[in-house]
Amino acid sequence: MALRQACGLSLRQLALLRHAAGALPVCLEVAAAAAAGGGSAVCLPCLPAAPAATPLWRLDSPLLRHLSSSAVAAASQAAEAADAAAAAAAGPALPPYQQLQARAAAGGEPLALPPGERARFDALLRNFQLSGSVKDQALALYVNSKLYAEAVPQFQEFLLAAMDGELRAGLLQLQPGEASQEALFPYFAQFVLERYMEDIKAYRDVVKTVDLRKPHLWFPVARALQRRIIYHAGPTNSGKTYNALQAMRGAASGVYCGPLRLLAMEVYDTCNAEGLYCNLITGQERREVPGAAHTACTVEMVNMQRRVDVAVLDEIQMIGDESRGWAWTRALMGVPANEVHLCGDGSAVPLVRKICEEMGERFEVATYDRFTTLSVEEDGLVGGYQSVQPGDCIVAFSRRDIYDIKQLIEQETKHRCCVVYGALPPETRRQQAKLFNEPDNAYRVLVASDAVGMGLNLNIRRIIFHSMAKREGGKKYVPVSVSMVKQIAGRAGRRSSQWPAGLATCRDPADVARLQEALDVPLDQLTTPSAGLFPEFEHFEVFAGARPEEAYSELLAAFEQEALLDSSYFFCRQDSVMAAAQLLGKLPLSVKDMFTFCMAPASATDLRLGAALLHFATKYSKGLPVPLDMSVPDRVPCSTDELRHMESAHQVVMLWLWLSYRFDPDIFPDREKVQALADRICHLLDKGLRRITRLSKSGVDVAEQPTRPELDRMFGCFSEELLELEGQRQAQLAAEREAKRAARKEAQAAARQARLVERLEQVQRQQQEREEREGRKSAQRQEEGVEQGGERTEGWQRDRLKARLLAAGFAEEELLPLQEAKPQGSRAHVPPRKAAGGSGGSSEAPSAGAGSRAGGGAGGAPAGAAPEGSGATGWRRLIMSVFNKL
Repeated sequence: MALRQACGLSLRQLALLRHAAGALPVCLEVAAAAAAGGGSAVCLPCLPAAPAATPLWRLDSPLLRHLSSSAVAAASQAAEAADAAAAAAAGPALPPYQQLQARAAAGGEPLALPPGERARFDALLRNFQLSGSVKDQALALYVNSKLYAEAVPQFQEFLLAAMDGELRAGLLQLQPGEASQEALFPYFAQFVLERYMEDIKAYRDVVKTVDLRKPHLWFPVARALQRRIIYHAGPTNSGKTYNALQAMRGAASGVYCGPLRLLAMEVYDTCNAEGLYCNLITGQERREVPGAAHTACTVEMVNMQRRVDVAVLDEIQMIGDESRGWAWTRALMGVPANEVHLCGDGSAVPLVRKICEEMGERFEVATYDRFTTLSVEEDGLVGGYQSVQPGDCIVAFSRRDIYDIKQLIEQETKHRCCVVYGALPPETRRQQAKLFNEPDNAYRVLVASDAVGMGLNLNIRRIIFHSMAKREGGKKYVPVSVSMVKQIAGRAGRRSSQWPAGLATCRDPADVARLQEALDVPLDQLTTPSAGLFPEFEHFEVFAGARPEEAYSELLAAFEQEALLDSSYFFCRQDSVMAAAQLLGKLPLSVKDMFTFCMAPASATDLRLGAALLHFATKYSKGLPVPLDMSVPDRVPCSTDELRHMESAHQVVMLWLWLSYRFDPDIFPDREKVQALADRICHLLDKGLRRITRLSKSGVDVAEQPTRPELDRMFGCFSEELLELEGQRQAQLAAEREAKRAARKEAQAAARQARLVERLEQVQRQQQEREEREGRKSAQRQEEGVEQGGERTEGWQRDRLKARLLAAGFAEEELLPLQEAKPQGSRAHVPPRKAAGGSGGSSEAPSAGAGSRAGGGAGGAPAGAAPEGSGATGWRRLIMSVFNKL
């Protein structure tokens, strides 16, 4: 039951899938026999139920693998009985497939449907084609999304060719929805098994042999070619991209793959202006020129099936980008071209060489040097932004900083500023670049983000870094990478501009050393260690089919954890994909549709864009048309906040256009109208930037101007989704605050515990130090022979006596009796000492012993012995016994 609900299958559909699965061995045998006999037509018998002893699915279908249990078999039998009872009560049923097959093969005149009935029939088939559950069930038969799109129209033609009175009567009783889908799917399953058996087997072989440790095997078309790979390695302004493009222009056919729409648009315009017909293909735009054999596209949009003579892959070092690197890896391995020209710095040369060796393809490197000089102004920006000059470009890493700097320069100097940053539409950025490059106007200063590092030909005299650090993930500041510093600074001093020598410096003189250090790093010392990967949909399709119970976001995480990768590759971060999967997780979308919506260009941090994505996907999941209902007022922005509103509106339009090129045009209608809206927004943005410049010149703080209500109302069509997302965001913020509060409490408790432990350790150290001091004092007292009460210990006396005797000349063996002797009686008082150097015998016993030995007598009493009655009787007896033994 859980499987049926998770897959969106009814009991009837489970039974039908079992019938289709059981027929597959028969289909394979018939197809093989036909191929062996040279026949072209294959006539399938009636689909039987799967034998109990036979594996349910010989080709190991990812979904039907779960349908082989006895519980499902029992459910199928119950469904058949229920269907029979329901059919008896419902009236005439659809005719068997063999009847339709025979009628279509006969080639007679089919029954024509009147216009009204034909419209109902078309609506029925349209609903069937767009159903997510039907797509997933087709996937269980190894009918992938590409084959599905091809097979459904042919299935519709088959039904029309086989139309008779019985089929017409049965179809007219159906209404678009789940019931009609259940009724038509058995026909469709048998139809695709009959018509597309070779495609199904080929797809099965592909997905069974996919190994993520060898991604170059994913692209059989490219592997069938003996490609030549040429790596054009060099710094900015060295001519490497120009030479690669010349090779493409000189070929009979070619494709340029750029990292930005802006670059693709520039190549498109340049080629067509030179008389070379060229198409433009981006995620949001298609401009096809009749007779064109060349194409300029973004790297994600390169066609892996269309063979060309020369392909150019720009900014190849981005193959190591943590988010987009997969697109360069895919293009490098899969573009079907005789020659592939790679452009970029030399950091990726070792990695690309290794990949080419794995692919067995020729690899060449062409190195380039910079045309013009690039020097650093060591004193920084003397005089601050009031001292900027024509041709200067200030690079900041946040939108707020860009507009603050723009306003400061325009209010404090005579200059006017152009702006370039990523959120602006490509058309607006091109217009701003054109304005900056024109020598005879007041817009001679550029304020830009790191987007200036690629995609625009700019006449820059000097690059000025506002800061050498940027925010990472919107939270912490990190140093700007060496490669990015070199890329941005290298934009100064373009060869064909009026500034033949480039300059670079920093606003803060303290940052100049960091800038100089980055520019001094040789290009051959920069390395790109690994290439990014992200699965093709076909890989994920099979993986998802094997886990029908899991949510899409969980599938993404599980795929990343379980897939095997070679050490030369890494999985690209797809935070936006995961965020979209969590946002859309409750919608009844097929795996293919969910994958497409999650890959759409929608930032998870922009509530308006997220609300638009949720709005579009919700409508699509209900089978409704998805028009763009957003109304953009004809108002020129007058503040930075109004500019942001217009930028968000353009991003929503681009999102809709991106989706419209991936789904049926009837579902996303009026594309031309929406494209015209995008152009109008770009026009308003361009006029808004000029108006903000005029306001800044007049002293108005454009950052503090309120937003007009009509601009706020632009996103009213997404009001429900905005409220939902705002509630989720507030809940998330509250949870984060609570987590921070709990973390602070835990940190405070840990700090108190650490202080207690530290205090305890300090007390222990003090106690240990006291004990050590007492021990040293005790050892010192023992060495001096003093105990509490001023008495000498017996052990000390014996050791002292032994030392004296050894000093007097006694042998160690002669003193053995002393080791065994023990004094009798109580401890003796310390005998009085005589002053050193005094006349007469020593008061010490060893001296007496020595004198006795010197005098030849062994039994004399020691001189200076304690008098009787002094309490030294036990000690004297010990001494006498020792001397007697000696």
